[in-house]
Amino acid sequence: MWSVLCIILVVALEYISMTRIFIGNSTLKYKVTISLAMASLCSCSIINLFQSLFINGCKLREILHKYSEIDQLFSSKLYRHLIYKNTRLLLTLQFATMILVVIINRVLLAYVLQGYLIFPHILGAFLLLVPIFVNCTAILHFVNLVLLLRNKYKYLNSVLESSALTPCNETISDYCNTNYVTPIDTFRMKPSFNEQRYYRYSSRRQHFRNLRIIYSQLHDVAFLMNYTYRFSLLCATVWVFCSIIPSANRIIEMQPTNIYMHILTTLLSSTYYFAVIGIMALSCSLAVNECSRSSLIVQKIMLRDDIDSEVMKELEMMFTQFKAMKIGFSACGMYRIDLQFLCGIISGSFSYVIVVMQL
Repeated sequence: MWSVLCIILVVALEYISMTRIFIGNSTLKYKVTISLAMASLCSCSIINLFQSLFINGCKLREILHKYSEIDQLFSSKLYRHLIYKNTRLLLTLQFATMILVVIINRVLLAYVLQGYLIFPHILGAFLLLVPIFVNCTAILHFVNLVLLLRNKYKYLNSVLESSALTPCNETISDYCNTNYVTPIDTFRMKPSFNEQRYYRYSSRRQHFRNLRIIYSQLHDVAFLMNYTYRFSLLCATVWVFCSIIPSANRIIEMQPTNIYMHILTTLLSSTYYFAVIGIMALSCSLAVNECSRSSLIVQKIMLRDDIDSEVMKELEMMFTQFKAMKIGFSACGMYRIDLQFLCGIISGSFSYVIVVMQL
């Protein structure tokens, strides 16, 4: 119900904003750029609301279900402490910072454009916060899921690194999931040396196999997340890029009157949009880099001299699997969301400013 009301409100806001833009006495370049920014803002929020109603709900439940399965496989107090430490506090800080920055930005922008603030200007600025909050909430939702995935890869890599440091004459049952390890008959006599050795190697083989299972499930989660949010990522990047262009135009067409407020508003809005696209790119790059570390750690384990041939076979299969199951996040397969893409957005914005200033 709330999503339907938000969609109706966003459509009405887009119609009113477009009407005011074309009726107002502004330059053609301003009308074109601000129309693109408003259209991308409202369209992105409507798409996010529609996806939350019809698509993302089921997919999100599936993602969370897979996460819970992975949590059961790790089944460690240290794991839960590292992965979910201060989660509620971090989410609260993220949303509080987003709300504060967006409100300050919209109020300052309304004051700079009108020269004064009255109730209709304040009401218009706050109504435009609805689609912005919808888009930012969708982006933060995706970013937190990706960071959670990265933390799980990080913990898996820490288990692998501890396996590389553990001597082969010691078992690593602390990291072996009991659901996959054959229980030992505690009433039999003390096993012989060969039986103990066989158990140690069998335990290590089972340990690496369990990690392979977890890695496969993490890959499935990453693929499902990219499939669920691929169109939202495309809309978000288009919205951010179209919103940066009016900020660049304000720098070029800066008026001598109230120049400091123009500079402050432009810097604040530009920093905000670059931060939005930056946290998307950074979170995806962190998850991809952490996934890529796994195969390197396996190679270091394989360089040891005290590894049984059967364990070596398991490590070779693990290395092949890790190399094949790489992850990545893209906007409908058109471009990858990573730090290189962030650099492209920044360089494109500066190129636009330089070219337009010379015209």
